[in-house]
Amino acid sequence: MLLFDIDGTLIYSGGAGTRSIDKSFKEVYGIENAMKDILPDGKTDPLIIKEVFIKKLNKNPEKQEIINILNLYLKNLEKEIYNPKYKVFEGAKEFLEWAEKTERFLLGLQTGNLEKGAKIKLKPSCLLRYFKFGGYASDSWERSGILKKAYERGLLIAKEENSRINEVFVIGDTPLDIIAARNIGFKSVGMALYNFSEEDLKRAGAEYVFKDYSKLKEFFSQYTSFSEG
Repeated sequence: MLLFDIDGTLIYSGGAGTRSIDKSFKEVYGIENAMKDILPDGKTDPLIIKEVFIKKLNKNPEKQEIINILNLYLKNLEKEIYNPKYKVFEGAKEFLEWAEKTERFLLGLQTGNLEKGAKIKLKPSCLLRYFKFGGYASDSWERSGILKKAYERGLLIAKEENSRINEVFVIGDTPLDIIAARNIGFKSVGMALYNFSEEDLKRAGAEYVFKDYSKLKEFFSQYTSFSEG
């Protein structure tokens, strides 16, 4: 089972998420640049929103206040995601096509995005078709809970397809992806494609680190512990 993060791992959204949060807080609370000095990398959407409330509005928000901003954020994201800076990381689509064709891997998502947000972010890339399931921030506000939910859903699909899950790999670009994988006993693969270096990911405990998808393909081509289904 391969569980992929989205932002910084499969795609770069061109700052769509940040702009969408900024617009949401300006519309409701009248503050400018809500995301300034907030580091979103690897965090879940609800916890990012909570951090903005605490740091910019000096309040610990009620859950409903977070949900209200998230709903507005999703509406803004549907517009912001279509921008000239949006890109799919080189080799990502080719890797997913290869993994799908080999029929050795069950491909899923593990993302700090809400499920609807994940679908919005992947829509311009056309990558969503490769993923049969996922774990999202709409399942849990913590990354460990997201991973557990993705794994549970993957197991159900494996059972339906009469296949076995021998290994679970979490593939992400931030230390928080790596730490969450380690905490629940999954193998971790760091993709040093965006904000974090190979050294950053290794320090976080990544078992494997790659700078491009060709190396990831080479690794999994030689990896022999997966079930053939």
